[in-house]
Amino acid sequence: MSLYNVLARNVMAPALDFLRGTHTISCLRDLEESQWWPWERIEELQSERLRRLVEHAYVHVPYYRTLLQERGITPSDIRSASDLTALPVLTRQQVQQVGALMVADNWPRERLHLTKTSGSTGTPLQFYGTREDQLDHGFARSIRALEWAGLHLGDRTALIGRPRLYGGGRYRFLQNAARHVQRSLSVHVDTLSDEALPGVVRLLAAHRLDGIWSYPNAIALIAGFIRDTNAPVPAVRSIVTGGAELLSHERSIVREVFGTEPYSKYSSYEALDIACECSAHEGLHISAEDIVLEVVDDAGAALPPGTEGRIVVTNLHNYGMPFIRYDLGDSGTMMTGTCSCKRTLPRLGSLVGRKNRFLVTRSGARVFPGTLFLDQLAGLGMRQYQIVQETVDEVVMRLIPPPDASSTAERATLERRVADMFDSRFGPEFSLRVEFVDHIKPSIAGKHVFMLSMLPDV
Repeated sequence: MSLYNVLARNVMAPALDFLRGTHTISCLRDLEESQWWPWERIEELQSERLRRLVEHAYVHVPYYRTLLQERGITPSDIRSASDLTALPVLTRQQVQQVGALMVADNWPRERLHLTKTSGSTGTPLQFYGTREDQLDHGFARSIRALEWAGLHLGDRTALIGRPRLYGGGRYRFLQNAARHVQRSLSVHVDTLSDEALPGVVRLLAAHRLDGIWSYPNAIALIAGFIRDTNAPVPAVRSIVTGGAELLSHERSIVREVFGTEPYSKYSSYEALDIACECSAHEGLHISAEDIVLEVVDDAGAALPPGTEGRIVVTNLHNYGMPFIRYDLGDSGTMMTGTCSCKRTLPRLGSLVGRKNRFLVTRSGARVFPGTLFLDQLAGLGMRQYQIVQETVDEVVMRLIPPPDASSTAERATLERRVADMFDSRFGPEFSLRVEFVDHIKPSIAGKHVFMLSMLPDV
């Protein structure tokens, strides 16, 4: 590490902690140590924190007190993560309905931070976080995840997305100061038009970056532009993607263009950083010291490793508005065994993304994106795509074609190839319509929604 890295970690970051009244670096040191503990010791810490949270929720949160009493459960019945199946899964809609009943009655209101999710799933949410959860433990998990990707405090990085700010004016000022200490460059996703891409690539190259953090679709779009135009490739050591599922064709083009294997990171507004790949790229390590992550079926029962199910999380540090067994709306699978990096943290084997991203046939069958081999679109030079089910009988595939496919004849040839490729996979219950477009509008959060159903209750 450079002298600046040493100063950033040991002088500047602690100074920011002092000004903010936070303990991010102290929490980071704890996480850097605990990742190497035997799993039994991590599990013991997790269980201790879970018991403390459930006891607090029972005493101080009206919603959970009523829930446990109705089910004849006392806090002493929840001793570890395996006992959580006694409680129902909490959905976003339930949080909206319950509202203030989920807020702890003993938590000072001035220490609650109002947070708003983007609503990219169609269901926006307002909830309260706390400084301890967000700025202490959450930021520490984020820094550790970047360390797994080979990036450290003080490294030059670019954030391609929409920066998330926490708290009021003073905290926002200090967070912006932290980004200056971290030498972090922000590139807003709305700047990634065809006209802006040359300037974005020049900007990334000029800053001599160590790493890039980006939405997967955004860095894949930049990589595609560099490949198609033979633009100089910004030299970066690490690329970390988050905010959406990293699809196989996106991983492939980033690896091809930048010469480095991208790291996938999993996070949410409600739980912040949850899991991330390490340099072994053998699944995503779950931050089990701070998060209980379960993969469950529709009834909330635990599923065995390797079986895809709903991802529900319990955030062990948000005492202001606890989220216990909260359904993030994603699906994935758990892995067995230990990563070759020797960290003993449990791992997500796959992250499938929003569970409602599937197509529904008239007979009620579901067609998932993983069965469609969508990476073959990259082989045709497509720069971006979106699949939209507008009716139960019709699927529209919107495609941004390669720059050299500008004539009507060239696009007609591509349309036939796409139709031949996917007609058999969609089956006779769907008609496929291909649309070539110049731009696919991102969600409110700036994310690219690659599969969208307009059907009700999907």
